[in-house]
Amino acid sequence: MLKPFIALFVISALAAPALAMDSPFYVGGQVSATKLKERDSSESISFDFTTLSVLAGYQFNPYVAAEVRFGTGVKGERYREPGYLEELTVDQQSMLLLKAGVPFSNSLSLYGLAGYGASKFKYEVQDEGFRFTDSETLDGFAWGVGAGLKFTPRLTATLEYLQLPQERFRDGSESYKLKANNLSLGINYQF
Repeated sequence: MLKPFIALFVISALAAPALAMDSPFYVGGQVSATKLKERDSSESISFDFTTLSVLAGYQFNPYVAAEVRFGTGVKGERYREPGYLEELTVDQQSMLLLKAGVPFSNSLSLYGLAGYGASKFKYEVQDEGFRFTDSETLDGFAWGVGAGLKFTPRLTATLEYLQLPQERFRDGSESYKLKANNLSLGINYQF
């Protein structure tokens, strides 16, 4: 699923010189440290992942932009011993975000993000002659804050914290809460 978006990113980057100056469109990429916390009535466990994302955005004016993001996990939690494997990964992340910011200078801006996000986590166990796979998607409202530092008029580095959707559910008398967030470093190219 991610391959068409990577292809779009590469084609867009190659076509950039042919596009007019000061275009409102931009593309980028991010590497994120994703954390998933699972809490029940007696304990809390957290899992760490690394995700890679591509994004495309439209800058309406210096203060407001909209972005769409697609990502996948590249590193997850894994336990292995001979004949047994247990793995938890980020299968995919997608987001549609509104970005509102304040430029403090020609090179530095701070911004807030809000919109829809979905993160699909995949759990897999393999034992001799046995395989079990399950997934859980956390989707809904996502929000965060970030900073952008322009290196050139077209190239901007970003640092973001994004609170991803969370889910609460009950199983009999037990209640559970799943909560996820991203801490991301990125680079954007404005056409």
